Amino acid sequence: MARYGMPWQGSKSRIAEWVVGLLPPSHTLVDLFAGGCAVTHAALLSGKWEHIVSNDITDSVRVFYAAINGEFDGYAPCPARDEWLAYRDRDTASALLMSFGNDRTTYLWSPELEAVKRPASLMVSSPSLWERYQWYHRFVDALTEYISRSDNSEPPNRLTEIEAAERLVQLERVSRLQGLQGLQGLQGDYRLVDIPDGATVYADPPYRGTANSSRYGAFDFDALDQWLAGVDFPVFVSEFDAPAGCVECARTERTTSMAANTTDKRTEYIFVQERFADSVQVGEPTLFRLED
Repeated sequence: MARYGMPWQGSKSRIAEWVVGLLPPSHTLVDLFAGGCAVTHAALLSGKWEHIVSNDITDSVRVFYAAINGEFDGYAPCPARDEWLAYRDRDTASALLMSFGNDRTTYLWSPELEAVKRPASLMVSSPSLWERYQWYHRFVDALTEYISRSDNSEPPNRLTEIEAAERLVQLERVSRLQGLQGLQGLQGDYRLVDIPDGATVYADPPYRGTANSSRYGAFDFDALDQWLAGVDFPVFVSEFDAPAGCVECARTERTTSMAANTTDKRTEYIFVQERFADSVQVGEPTLFRLED
């Protein structure tokens, strides 16, 4: 399965092609809550829009832009907790990728799992075969000790997914992307973005009923509803529940991994303001793939 953008909590990577295919064509796509830039990434590859404006309140768009420019070639940090706390303010990419929920505040792994997951990541991301070999043995020792302390005979769920290594591989894929001349990256409040006349506007805000507090504060859903009610253009909103004054215009079902051996079905919706429902027309999914 193709992956888009950077690893991100709530990423639309799995349904990015579906979203891009449904959004109406125009001269410009405005991605107001870009997050890990999955939809921005898929939109750039699709060639559907001449210009793409990608915005987020965090500095994720800047990191995505830097990755496209090749600034993370050979970038493979997997710092210990103390190291990360010491330099997270100086290394934005590490702060985002190695933090829980991309919040840049809390470290990705608990102290108990760090002893296992850090060696697991370094055994596949270290630059030399010798270093990988050394980290492999540390991983085996740490995993054995972890299991011996556990009441279960099996490793914890999702232990072997090696999140940090996967995140670095995904960042490397972003660096292959071309066509930056049509991309404008912004960092700021969605309400302050200058929307060109006739642009296609997509919004993927934090979902209602989910944890949405970050270093930028809790998300204001009432303010979003008021903004949607006041703007004079349609906004296509990804959500589970319809924002006030909006109606469903598309849905898809996707599978989410909840544990090592279980999956869960989740329905993703796209809504639009009711007053525009009769004047907009969604398209069909566009088929394209990233090279592995």
